[in-house]
Amino acid sequence: MKSTFMLPKTRKGWISLALIVFVIILGSWPVIPFFNKETIVFGMPMLMVWSIVIIVITTSTLWFINKIGGVK
Repeated sequence: MKSTFMLPKTRKGWISLALIVFVIILGSWPVIPFFNKETIVFGMPMLMVWSIVIIVITTSTLWFINKIGGVK
């Protein structure tokens, strides 16, 4: 079975791809050290708060992509 990479053809597809790449970058290793501090926010370490924020951002991004119909 031959696997190929297909680029989006519509504007909504490109917006969806950009949002997904943006969320992946926010959760990647180069960004994590900015939040790996001993600061306490809402009774939790900053890194734990950031991980919860990433979950909310991911969920809202996927909801938005589904709403605009970016992936078919």
